[in-house]
Amino acid sequence: MLTERPNANTYTAALVQFHWRQNPSENLQHVLAAVELIGRRGGVRLVALPEFFLGPPFYFPGCEHLRGTVDDTVPGRVTDLLGDLARRYSLYILAGTIVEREGDSYFNCSPVIDPAGEVVGKARKVHCYAAELMAIQPSDDQLIVDTPLGRIGVCVCSDFWIQEMPRLLALRGAEIIYVSGASLSQELGITRPCIQANSVHNVCYTLYTSVVGGVIGERAGRAFAIEFGGYTAAADPSRLLGTLDDQEAVLYVEIDLERVRELRQVDVTFKNTLYWGLWGRRPELYNGLTKPYVGADADLRCVLEAYLM
Repeated sequence: MLTERPNANTYTAALVQFHWRQNPSENLQHVLAAVELIGRRGGVRLVALPEFFLGPPFYFPGCEHLRGTVDDTVPGRVTDLLGDLARRYSLYILAGTIVEREGDSYFNCSPVIDPAGEVVGKARKVHCYAAELMAIQPSDDQLIVDTPLGRIGVCVCSDFWIQEMPRLLALRGAEIIYVSGASLSQELGITRPCIQANSVHNVCYTLYTSVVGGVIGERAGRAFAIEFGGYTAAADPSRLLGTLDDQEAVLYVEIDLERVRELRQVDVTFKNTLYWGLWGRRPELYNGLTKPYVGADADLRCVLEAYLM
């Protein structure tokens, strides 16, 4: 349940992009060092990490040996280490994703850690993609965390590319939509326009993070490669605030929630048009959104199973 919204000031957010190291422990140490440097720099209140910051998950091609290494409980060892830094430097940390282990089940999970070092929410991926359809459990829930820095809605990678997901978060009041992503290299050309469009359509900030790296293995008896190209970016309703290409860097952006709240208010002069995307809706006409795509005459999981045989 959302609590009463506190006043938010302008503040700085830091989005971390890095190159996968050789093994998960190196990746973890690099991320911890990056957050430490951000904390020492001062002036930052929110840190956003990318998806799979421990390295490729065990269900990627050629990565089966990483089972038990790149997965963890949430809360657990990894969130405890990040929580120590959050507490030391009074940070909110949007903690990328961890392959969460719960009994015999796995989830692609994005934790939110507060300045007390506690996990105050975790978004488990709703729209599983590719090998995830076979390896992890999908969630049925959406996460919004009400913080002094605004209402934050979380999308886990391909959740962002199902338009209903960020839309529903915005309709529930999310002022910042955080996407812990891993940008496929073949889709880089469309990534930034979609980040900007999300902020326009939903009158919100979009914070999109990604890693740079790749894996090579076999899938269905064929050589198969997955490459992630970075493209971390942030947008507000009027512009891209900053972007990275494939370099290892931290993107610093300024967040002004009062501006977003102003743009969401009705302007009777119709000079501010952005609010219309939220206020001009006619939900009684949208029952078709609960129906599947007209071309979806086969279950995607069954198609993937046939491919992998």
